Amino acid sequence: MAHAQFSDVKKGDIIEIDGVKAIVWQVDETGEHGCAMGIKALRGVDDAWCKNKKVDDDLPAMNDDSDGLANMQVLCAFAEKEGIPMSDFPAFEWCQKLGPDWYIPSVKELEGFINFWVGNEQDMDWDIDDETEQALDNERPYYKQINNKMLDAGGISFINGVFTSTINTDGKVYVFSFNRNKNTWSFRKRSPLRVGKYMVARAFRRF
Repeated sequence: MAHAQFSDVKKGDIIEIDGVKAIVWQVDETGEHGCAMGIKALRGVDDAWCKNKKVDDDLPAMNDDSDGLANMQVLCAFAEKEGIPMSDFPAFEWCQKLGPDWYIPSVKELEGFINFWVGNEQDMDWDIDDETEQALDNERPYYKQINNKMLDAGGISFINGVFTSTINTDGKVYVFSFNRNKNTWSFRKRSPLRVGKYMVARAFRRF
């Protein structure tokens, strides 16, 4: 593993990688290595996942549900081989511009962040293909504290519509759905070509 950039890091800390502020959601017992999510996001961009309708049937197998970086590397290799500009994949191009090794999370990585966000004391393995809504506990509004921490650091809240890099066997990507009125969340599935401007890209980075 690369030389540690940090020491004594804890979950919820705001750190800076490649000049990008990020919130730590996973860290090992040494406090030196883990995973963080950038506190800013790409939003308001139509067709943020893929805007090239000609490649819909030819997208590579980005079916790693636990390694978003691997999915991103597959997509970048596909675009290079086919001579497709990364601008046809706005969210992935945005990650590239943040610096080396930033990526759109896999569904399991996003699930891991949600476990942190809602304040679960132990990781829960959600059924990602079950669209049943999960209720948030207002008696422990940890997610509000996390959102406020990101806002205070100049970022934006973790909000409805965050999408993943994982494509399932039906050719759909998983999207975080948050119902503010009911205070519930779930994963929905959308075509990569139907990830619209009301959906949100978040960048993850291991350290």
